[in-house]
Amino acid sequence: MKKVVVFAILTFALVLAGCGGGSSNGPIGAVPNATINTGDAVNPAILKFELTVSAVTLTGTSGTATTGNLLSRPGEVEFVHQAGTMEPLAVVNIPAGTYSGATLTVSNPEVTVVNGSTPTSIPATLSSTTITVTFPSNITVGSGTSTVLNFDLDLAASVTLNGSPTITSATVTPTFNVTTSTVNVNKEDEESGEVDDVHGSVTAITAPNFTIQTETSTITFATDGNTRFEDGITQLSDLKVNDIVEVDGMTKSDGTKLATKVEREGGSSGDEAEGIISAVTGSPATSITIAHQVSHSNTTATTVDITINSSTVFSVRTDKLSISAPAFDATHIGNGQRVEADANVGGTPLVATKLKLREQGIVGTVAASPAPTSSAFTLTIDPNSAFGKLSGVTSLPVTVPGGATLKTTPSAGASVLVRGLVFVNGTTYSMIATRGEDN
Repeated sequence: MKKVVVFAILTFALVLAGCGGGSSNGPIGAVPNATINTGDAVNPAILKFELTVSAVTLTGTSGTATTGNLLSRPGEVEFVHQAGTMEPLAVVNIPAGTYSGATLTVSNPEVTVVNGSTPTSIPATLSSTTITVTFPSNITVGSGTSTVLNFDLDLAASVTLNGSPTITSATVTPTFNVTTSTVNVNKEDEESGEVDDVHGSVTAITAPNFTIQTETSTITFATDGNTRFEDGITQLSDLKVNDIVEVDGMTKSDGTKLATKVEREGGSSGDEAEGIISAVTGSPATSITIAHQVSHSNTTATTVDITINSSTVFSVRTDKLSISAPAFDATHIGNGQRVEADANVGGTPLVATKLKLREQGIVGTVAASPAPTSSAFTLTIDPNSAFGKLSGVTSLPVTVPGGATLKTTPSAGASVLVRGLVFVNGTTYSMIATRGEDN
């Protein structure tokens, strides 16, 4: 079935570190010239897909030498939570020149699906540890410009699931589509330099800059008078080394990163975990279980149990959207929603001090009735998809508010990936779209 672009593509940032020798983002003050991103076109049956990326090289052409490994360290990249968005893997200096493709070295595929109503990790076999990508057209990296390379994983084409109705294993052949852009500081999105929801631990602070370590890279951010500090911090001096933070930012014309928002999620003894809710206990809820996607502790568990109490603060991040969000709290929570739990102390179960509703990508077919418009439509959900199995819904009303970037008016029968916030009221589900992409 033909897939249709509905909203702006916002790929997950796979940002390479170093140049030919494989240096990292470097010390505070280093000036990179490139950001290399990865994104994901969802396979709706998969809750989690993770690869360890240990090497990336760019293939030189027209007299340009092929680079060495651009990664300073292996990075574990989870793709499903990135559907329609970007996050950084590394920020780098790529030698000026012309490149015709890239080679990635990958390992350790991890796949989680839903069998019945239970998140299940299944054995995954990688067809090759080497991925060769040919760019649609040669890309040129200049010495005076900042470049963004976007590696968009086609998850539907990359993973074959074996077994029915019980999925027993997966065969993995990673397939990427690659685009490039030049940083435009006046009109950035994740494809051209914007950075959203980057999580990591603070490793260094040298005002006005600070550095964080994510699951995949080391990234330095500058701050200025417009940087917003939230959740108990009002200025850079309130931040401490080893704090867990979430950062939004932009790429400046020289390739450096500027933080527009810094949120402190916890101290050095804290933890955070993100994933899709697979079980809710109590009404109001006293605990939930999530199918684990990413976390600060790098746990390998398939699921994470989270305790909710009277002190847990619920929040919905609406960003640039002009919306009045529906309720999200202990009585308005359900299976299939994507959430982040922040805890002051790590452990099992995590005791959530904060529970945040997070954006997620959902694939469906645009229903003919009610007639789809640019501001609202309904998705028909495959009951065999992971979201369908967990939520039990087959129809999902979608609202497109001001601030969402609508690329094409949805048409009846089109298969689309919509990224947004999912809300639950009893057994009724709805979605507020933020953006989306081809799947």
